[in-house]
Parts: sequence; C-alpha cells; structure tokens
Amino acid sequence: MRLACPNWSSWVGKGATIVAPTRFLAGVAHEEFASEQLKQGRETWERPAIFGLDAWLESCWHEARYVSSAIPSLLSSAQERALWHGIIEQEHPQLFDVSATVRLAQQAARLLAEWNIPAEGQLWNDHADARQFQHWRRLLHSACRENNWLTRADLIRQIPGWVRENTISPNITVFLGFDRVSPALENIQTSLGSLAVRLPISPTISRPDSFAKSFDDPASEIEFAARRLRYLFEENPKRSLALFVPALAEEAPLVERTLQAVFFPSNTTRLSGAGLAAESLFRLQGGSLLIDHPLIASALLFLNLAFPRIDHAAAGAILRSPFVKGAAAEIHQRALADIDLRKRRELDVALRDVAWAARSCPIFSGCLKSVEKLLSRVPGVRQLSEWSRFISDLLAALGWPGDSELTRSEEAMVDQWKTQLSALSGLGLVSPPVTLPVALGHLRRLLSRPLEKGDWSSPIQVLDAASAYGVEFDSAVVVGMSEESWPIPVRLSPLIPLALQRLHQVPGSTAKSVRAERMRATGALSSSAPQVIATFHERLSPLAADFIAEKNCEIAIWDGRLPQESFPVAPLEQISDALAPPFVANSELRGGTGIIKAQSQCPFRAFAEYRLRARSPEDASFGFDARERGGFVHKALENVWKELGSQSKLRATSPDGLRALVRAAIADAVQLKDAGPLHELSVGTERERLEEVVLEWLQLESARSVPFTVEQTEQQRSFEVPGLSLSMRVDRIDRLNNGKLILIDYKSGKQSRPKLVGARPPEPQLLVYAASLDSPVDGIFFGQVKPRDVRAVGFSRSRHFPGLTAEVKKDWDAYIAASAEAVAALANDFVRGVAEVDPIKGACEYCANKPFCRINECGSAVEEDE
Repeated sequence: MRLACPNWSSWVGKGATIVAPTRFLAGVAHEEFASEQLKQGRETWERPAIFGLDAWLESCWHEARYVSSAIPSLLSSAQERALWHGIIEQEHPQLFDVSATVRLAQQAARLLAEWNIPAEGQLWNDHADARQFQHWRRLLHSACRENNWLTRADLIRQIPGWVRENTISPNITVFLGFDRVSPALENIQTSLGSLAVRLPISPTISRPDSFAKSFDDPASEIEFAARRLRYLFEENPKRSLALFVPALAEEAPLVERTLQAVFFPSNTTRLSGAGLAAESLFRLQGGSLLIDHPLIASALLFLNLAFPRIDHAAAGAILRSPFVKGAAAEIHQRALADIDLRKRRELDVALRDVAWAARSCPIFSGCLKSVEKLLSRVPGVRQLSEWSRFISDLLAALGWPGDSELTRSEEAMVDQWKTQLSALSGLGLVSPPVTLPVALGHLRRLLSRPLEKGDWSSPIQVLDAASAYGVEFDSAVVVGMSEESWPIPVRLSPLIPLALQRLHQVPGSTAKSVRAERMRATGALSSSAPQVIATFHERLSPLAADFIAEKNCEIAIWDGRLPQESFPVAPLEQISDALAPPFVANSELRGGTGIIKAQSQCPFRAFAEYRLRARSPEDASFGFDARERGGFVHKALENVWKELGSQSKLRATSPDGLRALVRAAIADAVQLKDAGPLHELSVGTERERLEEVVLEWLQLESARSVPFTVEQTEQQRSFEVPGLSLSMRVDRIDRLNNGKLILIDYKSGKQSRPKLVGARPPEPQLLVYAASLDSPVDGIFFGQVKPRDVRAVGFSRSRHFPGLTAEVKKDWDAYIAASAEAVAALANDFVRGVAEVDPIKGACEYCANKPFCRINECGSAVEEDE
C-alpha cells in the first residue's frame, strides 16, 4: 500500500510538515515512510511530521496556546459532541435520536466553517430545520464565548490570523493529496505564502487491467473476493492487496466472517512463515463497535449494581460473568445462585436479593460487600470526573476484568476502556454535575466507536470504497459494483439550506458536482491497482462499466474447501439410550403425579426432570402468570368449600351472601404482599376476575343433578407401585348420597375429554387419584374454571353436570380398570428406567429439555429415512 504521489517523502528530508486530507491517508504515509527506512537498513529514525488535517490544526493550536494564554481552550471532539448533545436535548427533550441529530449538527457546523457559509441571512428563513440549527449554533457559540472555548469546527478559521500575528511560526507545509480545497483551507495556504506547497495526487497507474464478474448475490461476491485475495497472497505474500466495499460499515460483519473462513485456520502462522511483521493478515476499517466487545459490555453490565433495582436478566448475567473475581473457582455455586435468584420470578431485584442468592459464594459475596460499601457514599448528583472515579472503583470492587489471563486483544480493550473513562472525566469541562444515568449515557456514546481489526502492516487492507482516493496497491478487488449499490449517494447537510450550499459551491450541491463526485470516486477505484477486479450482481453500474475492459472472464482464485467443507464425516457410534438404569427408591421421590404425567407425555422427559433433575430456570413474570392464577383458583375454591361444605348449603345461601363469601375467600387466596403500585393494581384486577369466574363455577355446581358433600379439599394422599411411592394432593373429593366419590381437578385453561383416555393420557392426574382410592369412584372431572368458558369436562357412571363435555360412560367399570392399568404401567415404566424420546402430540410445546433430548435430530433422521 502506497500513496499515489511519487517522491513525496523527499519533503520529509527537507524538514517539511506533511498534511494529508484524512487520517487514513496520513496513516498510509506513515506506513510507507517506515517501509522506506527499513529498506534502507535503518532500525530507528525520527518520527516524521505527518498529520491528517484535523491533527495538524490541533498541533497549530497547541503552538499558539503555548505562546499566548489568551488563546481559547480547544474542545476535544468528545467535549464538543457533549456540548451539542446538552443543548439539543435541553431544547428538544422529546427528540427520538439526539445522538444522530448531534452528528448532523457537527457536520453542518464544520461545513459552515470550511466553505465560509454565513450563519445569518435571508436564505436561512426558508428552512425550518435550518432555523433550528441556527438557534442551536447560537447557544453553542454563546457558551463558548462565556467560557473561552474554541470548537474544532471554528479552529480552521483561526489559523490564518495566528500566522499573520506570528502567534505560530510554521515551517514548510506540504498539503498532500487535496483534490478539493475549501475556502477556509485556501485562506490558510494564502497566509502561509511560500511556505505552503501543494502536492497533488499523481496516479502512477495509467491503464489498469480491469475486469468484472457477475454473481447471484452480495455474499457470493464477497466470497469470490476473499478467494481471489487468498490466491494472490499465496502466490506472493509480500504483495499489497485491497478489498474495497461500498458502505463497509454495514457489510463489515459478513466481510470479516467470510475472510476468516477463507483464510482458515490461522493467518498468524502464515504471516510468520512469510516473514511479515503484521499481527493480522488483514486490516478491516470499521466493523463492530467498541461497546459490543464482551469485556466492555461486561463492564457496563456491572454498573447496573449501582441502581436500586436491577433487571433480573442483568443480575443473572452478573452472577455468571467470567469477568468477575473468582469466576472460575465459584462457577458452579454462582450458577446455582442464578437459579435461586430466578426462583423469585421478579422482573427486577435489589442488590440485597443478589447477595442473598450468592450466600454460598464467598468470593462473590465479598465483592458485593465492597460494592455495597461503595454505594453507601454515592450522592445523587456528581461531576463527571467523580463518576469516572466511582465507575472505576466499582469495577475494581468486582475484580473486573477477572482472574483469567487476558489475550492481547483483550488487553487492548481494557486500555480502550480506561481511555474512554478518562475522556468521560474530561467531559466535566462542558457538563454540569449529573446523575449516574446521564453519566452512563455519556460513557455509552464515547464507547460507540468502531473497532479496527489488524494494522497498517497487514498485507490485505479492507477499505470502504470511498477511501480509494490517493492510494495504490499491487492488486485490488472491488465488490458491490451493481447498479443498485454504486455509486453511493452524495449526502448534503439537511440543516443548511440547499441554496446556500450551491451558492458557496459545496461539493455535491449541484447536478454537475454530483456527477463530478461520482466520477472521482469511481476513477479512484479504477486506478487503485495495476489490476482491478470488480464484482456485481444483477446489472453492472454504468459508471463502473466505463472502466471495465472485460466482463465475466476467467479469473484465478483459491479453490480450496471452506472449514465446514474441510472436515471428513466421522463415523458415529450409535448407542441405544431408550433404557436408563432402573430407579432405586432410597427416599420418597418428589414430584407426585407430575412423574406419571411426564412419563405419559414423553418417557425421556420424566427421566430428565425427575431423575436427572434437569429443569429450566424460572422466568420473571410481569404481574401474575398462568401458574399463579391456577394457584389462586385452587386456594379460592378450597376456602369457599370449607365454608359451604355441601350442595345443599350452596343452594341455601343468598346471592349477596355467596358473593361476600367468595370475596373473602379470594382475598385470602390473592393477598397484597407488596406495597408497589403495580402489584396492588395486579392484585385488584385478579380479584375482580376471580370473583366472577368462581361465582359462575358455583352456579354450575348448584345445577348438579346428584346431591353431594365436599368431603376433602387439597388432601395429601399417596400412590404406590413396587419400587415407587408418590405423594400427591387431590384438589377435591365429593361424597354422593350413595357413598360413591366424584373427583374434581381444577384447571384454569381449556380442557378436553381425550386427555383422560388411552394408554398414555396427556393429563393422567385424575386417573392416578382414582387408582389410589379404596372407595368406588363414580366420576372424574376437570373443573375448567376459565373466564367466559366455565364447564366440567370428564367422564362419569351417571349424569352429574349439565353440558356435552361431561359424558356418561356405559362401560364405566371397564374404563376405570383400564385407566388403573395404564397408570400402573406408566409407573412401572418409570421404575424400570424406560427413557426413550417418544413424545405424544403437543408434549414438546412447553418442554424445556428439547436440546437435551435431541428431539430435532430424531425428527430429521425420520425425515431422511422416509
């Protein structure tokens, strides 16, 4: 990689300062100069004065400030952004995306300064957004005058005056590669007089070989480009290669994944074998953000501990994080602590709740005590410099970044974090004291900057297509030359009236300049290497067609297999896992009828949940979930029947008395345990809902044709087969006048009779209850206590409930006997260790063990066999 300007480095030997239009071109110049020194056998040399334009302007300010204390303080980019952010947010707190508006305002302010566009005048009145920007700019300049600050946008206008007043004494300054000179830069060069040297870009490649190749989609284009680059690299590792991608920031993840796959397994080994000094095979300009790196994301995650309430997912992630002190030593205890915390089923938790869950983790508990001690001294409002220290202290209390040895890239991330934390402290210059959430907002914006993979020495440079101007490579591949993606639209500032931009000849403000910009960008790509290969899908861009010599020609590429294609299929040993070791009862097994239900729905599910104890962690619930609502129904009806006791008393109770009884029963079932307004509202709503549905159910009970007495509610009973003893709770047992029993199991969801039929009934609890009783059973029913759909669903010897869902079975005794045999068979299967993956229809819908049981793989195998 080199600058398209021969002999520019000779000016460095004359003591000149080199100024490039962008940081990228300045970096290329530094790298090229270093390569020249190495070729000449030098091991050390004085750092050359090579700057991007912004860095050079800042160096001029440093010199001026050293000479005169009257020079205003120069705001850093972050400070200027924070100042804009504060002004815009204060003026428009309802604005959807303040950060995006700040970027537009900064760009507009820079445009005003560079192109000498007046900030006042009649033309500004034609545009509402422009008038708003004017107002923001006035507020910003007022703050700068009051505090003697200077923005970077206005710095470029100050340099000519400092030169004329001898505040700064520049030496020969070479402006390298400025194809467009703004009026502000023209003024600087004029003030420098003979000290200013303009050195234009002079491409050394006059007639490059250009080819184009079409593909079906962008992903295929990028894979081809990666294969082409690998072919060229292996042919000559010392060759400089480029991959240009339009809108690289959007495509960076796909580009990086594809390059990693094509250059698998290791570019480090290849580089060392090729004798190159680079740490990475390719440098990717842009890509992922600093804030998304796991180390940085974990640091931000830990700051949740500073708030009174912590989101339950964040609290669990903190417990499981590998970046906390002692994570490896307490990995199992902390996982169990996360399980304990989830059992609270709350949307957010307090620090004390996390400490309670982690009571068996001494190292983590010690960290939390340090955090708690730190939080006791935190006021509501602080200077940003104080928040910076507090954040650093909180992370230190947790032992961030952990005990594990960091990789080189992770060490770089820690350094980046410290740099941005220092920048946060510097924002205190332009920000008043703030709360912690505001401070964290500033920090997140500082961390929302792109990460750069690789370095300048990397033989393959992955660049945005707009960066092609002024650089040359030995070979280049350009993807995305389709009509729909090239050229990239020229974007003007929406905050400056178009008429003003045209009047001051801002690039891209007229149709003619738009064409010129597009031709310039396309021409830069075409002359970036002696051989340029362009790829496209659908139709080639007309602009790209102008420099393409040949289309769809044969181009040599690396034709090896990608990693997923490289590994041979290993023979798998097949083991039947349908039969587990027999169950040995050394104590009463917890689970009750749930064991029989799980065995019926899927044998493996019963084995996993009740023998391996494989359960999914609890999830938080907003308000009451279905399980809690079902519990309320059970408790409320238990309370009601404890008072009523029989159908006759139910019929004898007045409507008002019955409603009062139901309300009292529900109040006891749904208690107000939390003073929070959300919980209070949820409790009130649930009580109202339950009152109507319970009264509707009691009306159905009153209409039963056979009188009954409620003998037992929520009674503990046991069910035994050889090798298995289950403890279970029967919702309700009614005694009829003939001495027989009716079993009722309350359900808050929709039920159907087929759930009580077959060798593997989906809901076998009632059948288990029936099999455990000594007295004869005359009916089994689901009590479907569902709003607007209350009914009894089940079977009986004779008619008891009205409606079609309560069916009379003529072969009742045979049905009860067959059901008892089915229940016993399921229990015996569990004892024998039957654990095959064999779910009945619908069993997998709410099962948390699907990854464990490999049901998807089993299904795929069946489809392939068919």
